Amino acid sequence: MSKSKVYFSLKNFEIDEFLQSYMYLVLVNGVQSKRVQSKKVLERKCSFLIHNLISRQISSHNDTAYLNAEVLKHVLGKEYKNIIDYLIDKKIIKVVEPYVNGVTSKGYRVVDLEENIVCSTKPYFYPYRPYVIGLEEELVKRAKVAKAMAQKNLSKPFYKKYENALNKLRINTAKAKEYIDIRFEGCDKNSRLYHLNILEEYKGGKHYIKVPNENDNRIYHILTRTPRELKHFLNIKFQVDIRNSHPLLFTALIYEKNGIRQNLFKKRQKTLNISLYSNNSSIEDSNEKEIKDTNNSKYNIEKYICNKLKDTGLDSSEIDKIRKMPFDVLKYIYLTSTGQFWDKVLEDDNSKVGGYDLTRQDVKGIMFGQVFYGKNLRIPRAYKYAKQFKEEFPNVYSLILSYKDGLKKEDRTVLSHKLMALESKLFREALRRLFEMGYEVVSIHDAIVVLDTPANANCSVEVVKEVLKEVYKEEGLDCECSVDIYGEKAMEEFLESERVKRIKGIELIDELRQEAKTDKNKARLLRDYEEGKSEIIWDNEKENVILHLKETKSLMYNKSITTQKTNPSLSLKKYSVKVSKYHRQHFYQRTNKSRLEWLK
Repeated sequence: MSKSKVYFSLKNFEIDEFLQSYMYLVLVNGVQSKRVQSKKVLERKCSFLIHNLISRQISSHNDTAYLNAEVLKHVLGKEYKNIIDYLIDKKIIKVVEPYVNGVTSKGYRVVDLEENIVCSTKPYFYPYRPYVIGLEEELVKRAKVAKAMAQKNLSKPFYKKYENALNKLRINTAKAKEYIDIRFEGCDKNSRLYHLNILEEYKGGKHYIKVPNENDNRIYHILTRTPRELKHFLNIKFQVDIRNSHPLLFTALIYEKNGIRQNLFKKRQKTLNISLYSNNSSIEDSNEKEIKDTNNSKYNIEKYICNKLKDTGLDSSEIDKIRKMPFDVLKYIYLTSTGQFWDKVLEDDNSKVGGYDLTRQDVKGIMFGQVFYGKNLRIPRAYKYAKQFKEEFPNVYSLILSYKDGLKKEDRTVLSHKLMALESKLFREALRRLFEMGYEVVSIHDAIVVLDTPANANCSVEVVKEVLKEVYKEEGLDCECSVDIYGEKAMEEFLESERVKRIKGIELIDELRQEAKTDKNKARLLRDYEEGKSEIIWDNEKENVILHLKETKSLMYNKSITTQKTNPSLSLKKYSVKVSKYHRQHFYQRTNKSRLEWLK
């Protein structure tokens, strides 16, 4: 008897239309003499590919299905390309991430998945038996290769200890399901399916490590793609994160560019009880409080950094190089070292855009996309954060661009890989030291996760923070850490907050419906919510529910956003009849006058 499974298909895919297109291509290409697949076989291949495309998109952490061309060809034959090309041509799917050799497969996304997905439960195995078996065999083969590569990359002892800890992860299925039912009741079918898929994976019990490439050496596994909220239901004791991790790591590159780290490794201290910003500092507490003010002086910041860096073993000539750095560079080093960088970015109106509140996570994604990981050498007019970063830290921004200058656009990810590689190196060392202490821990890129197991009974937050600080110190960096505590109490509190959020969310939407009757902006916000473009989330900093746009990045790149501080400026196109050709050519050079004043 065939086993029943959840089966995915698409409303907007017409098999007969595809078959006509396929037969036409076969005839046009002059290969009609070759054996053509039967209608039944082609229909099964289409259905199998579409089902797996949707399944992978739903189970993906970033709503993207990664399909390996070699695997598809092995399982479905050469027809797979005709199916993919047809789906793209009909705008049923779109390519969202290109293939990168040795790094990632091509990424696809179903267009309007929420509206077009069809779920049914029916016998799935028998009609697609050859493809299911072929896919499983290919994936097992590739999993073995990936495991061998990971063991080689990580060293077998490290790999064994890491995998041992990872496979002790357990999830409270009942409580996690309760959360999913509360969170996604009557909405966001796609996200609900993704969370349920992750839940099923945890029930499987066996988890694997993946280190996909040597560019950044990042470690991936089930926890790295688990939604943040589901971690409340795992047997996690606590988690220690590095605050503003990647902006801080760029400080190491600033030192490197200025010739400051050359002698560092010869002279660094090896004690575990001294950190760069310890209480042994020669700067008085009053001075530390003073330089945390908004209007801090160059002298105070310079003195503060130099005194702290002496603890790493830098000699006087290298300290002199610190003193010669421009003030914006020193300020950047200070803000990232003390964990205040994102707080600075979120000042003033930067936490709100287009009527929506931005979370800290939103700001990170936008800042990385526009500044650190962006591929542009010039700032597009709509890049609000990049403009502000350049104004505040001009010399730091120039250094960021220096890593991308002269490269093709597709190669300008070199900085991101450099930062991720440094982060991987530091965290592997921290994990190694914790493993030597007998603790069962894993990492999520810039965080150490301590499991709630007997081996970790004596593992405290202080121990993990001290190890991280010492590892970073040996790289010439100081880090500030943030801590999340988990466990039974935290889980129950989280579930209760979800119930409260649900009630408050309903009240927020009811209030919005009333205001939308007389306010066009509120009507737009309500329309976005009803169309699934926004969602209700809990903001920890505001301690309340907020209306949150799902695709924040697309909103931040909207040109209209850059002018929302003041009244909309007059456009050149609208008033071109009043301006001479000469004036139009020099219009944007007159930065000392507003557009309105200049057009008068």
